[in-house]
Amino acid sequence: MTTALDCLVCRPRELDHLVLSEPALAAHWMALPRKQLAAKDILHNAGATMENTWLVERGLVRSYYLSEDGTERNRAFHAEGNWLGSGVPPIPSVCPFTIEAMEPTQVVQLGYDTLRAWHSQFAAVRPALDEAMSCMFTGQAQREAELLSLSPLARYQAFLNDQSEIVARIPIHHVASYLGISNVSLSRIRARLGLANQGR
Repeated sequence: MTTALDCLVCRPRELDHLVLSEPALAAHWMALPRKQLAAKDILHNAGATMENTWLVERGLVRSYYLSEDGTERNRAFHAEGNWLGSGVPPIPSVCPFTIEAMEPTQVVQLGYDTLRAWHSQFAAVRPALDEAMSCMFTGQAQREAELLSLSPLARYQAFLNDQSEIVARIPIHHVASYLGISNVSLSRIRARLGLANQGR
């Protein structure tokens, strides 16, 4: 799956370099709202219009769908360096999923109106902003392909590979939900791989 490391502007050092290369942009960036979230705090609710994108500076969040019977289905996990959004920024759209902090988290909020203005005002950073948004949606397309084409075992192995830096921070039941399988099925897969006594 596409990760933050595949996106140049998603790498903290590269992002800092990009921002600092444009003094006016650096001032705008530092002035953007920062949100502090405790574990379980909601950043955005399903059904609400999304008019912002966020960059996770510290912490971990998940995005999930909620079925009519109250079942949560994890869509993605986002840690440091990941951008969050929905639809096709910078066009506001109704978001079908909820975004929730899994641990104490800080995000930078970049409004779609600000994003549009930066596209016009800072031509030098336009490709990098486009790359960040493209990376976000390419990753979701790849996840969809994995869900439809890979076995549960292969999906879990791909998850361990793609999310190696944060897998220890994600409870097993959330991983099962993300993979679209039951906790029992995931336990069997983990036992087969010799991981039964590892993880949360």
